[in-house]
Amino acid sequence: MTDEAEPPPQRPVPEQKPPRLKPRIKAAPQHGQLYWCDFWRDAQLPEIWKTRPIMVLSYKNTLHGTCLVIPTSTDPDQDPAWSWELSVALDGRRNWAICNQLHTVAVSRLSNNAGKIIRVPKAEFNEILSRVTAWLPRPFDLTGLGAPPT
Repeated sequence: MTDEAEPPPQRPVPEQKPPRLKPRIKAAPQHGQLYWCDFWRDAQLPEIWKTRPIMVLSYKNTLHGTCLVIPTSTDPDQDPAWSWELSVALDGRRNWAICNQLHTVAVSRLSNNAGKIIRVPKAEFNEILSRVTAWLPRPFDLTGLGAPPT
């Protein structure tokens, strides 16, 4: 066997602007609602991919804009601290909200479940939100900012 050197990296090919698609849902999504989301087909594991249920996290959404979502999976995350078992589901199966994998997606990626809008109970939404905020970093301590080093 010969050790072949990898070819030098090529310059990026100019990318084409992606299409703007019409939304498949009839109204702007609201926080706590469950939808199907068509995630990217060119994902790289362990990224979220394929069509899967999501929960809308953001609260100021428009029908033709983007929204912040939490994907769900039939398996909890490897670290259960970042997963929450949903009491409701779109597909009738056990689903876990993966609270450390936030995604901003176009609303046009969303579709509902046979015309039905399912919403996570408020107490459950609060539990999921607490896991999301626990995943995020805390603000830097800015006391003493500008003080000369000691």
